[in-house]
Amino acid sequence: MTHQLTITVDTAVYHALKPMVEQETIGSLLYDFIQDTSLRLQNRPKSQTTPFITSLRGSLHKVDTSDIRDEADRSL
Repeated sequence: MTHQLTITVDTAVYHALKPMVEQETIGSLLYDFIQDTSLRLQNRPKSQTTPFITSLRGSLHKVDTSDIRDEADRSL
């Protein structure tokens, strides 16, 4: 099954990837990238991947909601 994905990239990346899209070889590049990234994440010590999440756990009630307004009401 194939799916369509749209990404936004800067000009240099666009020009580098465009030929791969036209030649339909970008799929293998993305597959290799995902495989490599997945292996790196699996091999990373657990202590390096969880401290941030652990530090935020149970903190949702600490979020300051006193300034919640409609986006149109905010000055830019």
